[in-house]
Amino acid sequence: ITVVFAAIYLTLYPGLGGSKGVLNWSSQRQLEAEHAKAREAMAPIYAGFMTMTPEALAADSKAMGIGERLFVNNCATCHGSDARGSKSFPNLADNDWLGGTGVDYIAKTIAEGRQGMMPPMAAAVGSAEDVKNVAHYVLSLSGSAHDSIRAQLGKSKFGACAACHGADGKGMQAMGAPNLTDKVWLYGGSEAAIVETITKGRQNVMPAWKEFLGEGKVHVIAAYVYSLSAGGDKK
Repeated sequence: ITVVFAAIYLTLYPGLGGSKGVLNWSSQRQLEAEHAKAREAMAPIYAGFMTMTPEALAADSKAMGIGERLFVNNCATCHGSDARGSKSFPNLADNDWLGGTGVDYIAKTIAEGRQGMMPPMAAAVGSAEDVKNVAHYVLSLSGSAHDSIRAQLGKSKFGACAACHGADGKGMQAMGAPNLTDKVWLYGGSEAAIVETITKGRQNVMPAWKEFLGEGKVHVIAAYVYSLSAGGDKK
């Protein structure tokens, strides 16, 4: 019986050398067929969601349930299942945004991706000691623990950073330069982390998801992210 079963199986399915089997079956084609079936089943639902504003979606429990599952399946690897991020991956559950605000900006970021870059600034700041002094000045801006003498020495050297972060250190959102006067740190708020940032610069990439997810899913995920902080009214 086993031999007969094996003969039939290997005739119908791949498994014998380079033979694809009579049915020409593959796990990839089966997966693609299942995905196509799921997309077809969900298409009317997403079509309905597309007629709703992000604010209306954020108040729709069914839409947000789907949005949460989409987020967990596609975004949580980087931003965490609670959307609070980790080192180099932004917290999406607060009100601190780089590059822009509002649900349209969120949707655009998801669809098109985003690239952030801070160049190495050590040469512009001065010596290694100057870099450390600037780091302490930056720490002082947010009221974090710092060496007040080093901070005072670093204040004059901060001019090299002010072009992007502003003379007051409050940043320039439109160009993606973070506010240094709060305690929101993407790469860490220790002296060592800030020195590393000044010395080596930072570069980070959020990939574009429109091709993979499609417009409907991007619309729903954007509304879900929008809803994460105080019901979305502060985003």
